[in-house]
Amino acid sequence: MRLPFRGESPLRRSRLVRRLFVLQVVTILLTVGGLAVLGVYGARELEHDAAARLTRATALSVAVDPEVVGALRAGGDVPALSARLQPVAERVRTATGTSFVVVMSPEGVRYSHYNPERIGGIYQGEIAPAVAGRTYTELYPGTLGPSVRTVTPVVDRGRVVAVVSVGVLQTRISDLAFRWLPAIAAAAGVALLIGLGLAVLLARRLRRQTLGLEPDEITAAYTHHDAVLHAVGEGLLVVDGGGRLVVVNAEARRLLALAAARPGPGDPAEPGRPLAGLGIDPAVQAVLARGLREDLRDEPALAGERVLLVNSRHAGPAAGPGTRVFTLRDRTELAGALRERDDARGKVDALSGQAHEFANRLQTVLTLIELGDTTDAAAAGSAALDRTRGPGSRVVAEVLDPVLAALLADKAWLAAEHDVTFTVTDACDPDALPDLRLPFAADDLVSLVGNLVDNAIEVVAGRDAPREVAVTLRTTGARAVIAVDDSGPGVPEETARELFTFGFSTRGAPGGRPRGIGLALVDRIARRLGGTVTVGARSDGTGTVFTVSLPLPPAADARHDGGT
Repeated sequence: MRLPFRGESPLRRSRLVRRLFVLQVVTILLTVGGLAVLGVYGARELEHDAAARLTRATALSVAVDPEVVGALRAGGDVPALSARLQPVAERVRTATGTSFVVVMSPEGVRYSHYNPERIGGIYQGEIAPAVAGRTYTELYPGTLGPSVRTVTPVVDRGRVVAVVSVGVLQTRISDLAFRWLPAIAAAAGVALLIGLGLAVLLARRLRRQTLGLEPDEITAAYTHHDAVLHAVGEGLLVVDGGGRLVVVNAEARRLLALAAARPGPGDPAEPGRPLAGLGIDPAVQAVLARGLREDLRDEPALAGERVLLVNSRHAGPAAGPGTRVFTLRDRTELAGALRERDDARGKVDALSGQAHEFANRLQTVLTLIELGDTTDAAAAGSAALDRTRGPGSRVVAEVLDPVLAALLADKAWLAAEHDVTFTVTDACDPDALPDLRLPFAADDLVSLVGNLVDNAIEVVAGRDAPREVAVTLRTTGARAVIAVDDSGPGVPEETARELFTFGFSTRGAPGGRPRGIGLALVDRIARRLGGTVTVGARSDGTGTVFTVSLPLPPAADARHDGGT
């Protein structure tokens, strides 16, 4: 694909621009030529109308001229009447610029004519309406050629005594119309030059905007662009300087929960819509609004229950002033992977410590056996076996729901690493739980309990004893309740109202990781499930208790009622 060089003629390379230029030139020529023809035709019609008005006025004035009426009243033969009327008719013809002025008898015998040899001849044309007393104008091919003529009666003492015909030849009308031709030609030439100049400017602009590409190249570029745009794994938004959408790809629609996967009628994210009118999560809207003013790098934003990382930068001068490019990455899966990695590292560290401790205990057992003290050796071996099961074994035995049992067993190891006393109480009614499981999605349970327990362990870790975290699961009426309490410093009332706001945290961010996400997710998941999450102090007034209350689905609720 070849791009044009600076200064290259706009018609030299691009066939598309050249074809459009030729089309514009032909259109301009046809338009200007047509207007010129219309101008000549219009001038001819104007002169025709002027000739009709002139002949009518002249004929009417001759018909009432006292000299003409007096000559007719005096009577006589044709030569006598011609001798008196011919000079008058020629004087009027010369003064008015008409082609002929003919005075004739009611029978059509001429008394005057432009060509004296035709005097006494019969007038060629219709005179019956004039003899009947009516004035009329017509286009008639007479002895001198086609002409516009007006015929009117000469009335004396209540009767028609003669007829007057005044005419202007068509050739004279054409000559008068052609007087306009230079002006029409000049106007057409100016219009043609202006049109050609505008066509050249348009060709240059079109060539710049299309980069000199041909239609098939533009189609291929658009197809590739659209395919790449909707195939990338990151959400992509392009917003112009006025805050209106220019481009939004399929991944961005998915991450922002926009209705349509592709543009179409009623699409809330069609190009041209304002960014503020997308109806997306207010937290994401605030981050995007800030990204219109400044560059962003991995700025966290909570879209529903997804944690997004937002990047923003200027699109460059070619995209227009103020145009910004946003990329959106889903951090939810990344956060889960990081948490699994951290858990794996913790387990490896714990297993290393246990292996070292087990080796010491095994050495102790072997020594006691060598000394013949089998009773103490058996006791030491049993203690070592109990230690290898770890704190998670008690949790697995306590919790009915297998998903929560696995999760809380892992958290028990985490608590043990931080020297935190971790207890779990499952007071759920087995009859209320289908298949001994809480009737909620595993991902929801993991997010709810995992975030609350991680938060509690982090609060008490490193503090003076007691360091305690307790999890209580129970079913009450038609609701399932998850309570996580800790022996931390507690939460002030004014802070409790902001704990579930995205981005709010009372602690620093180790390693640059964003804070204020976990509790906001807990709140959103609980509300989506129709439940609530509250925070308060323990019964003795110390520490903190987070309580999630979720309505049981009807099937589980009916089973619970049947069990009670």
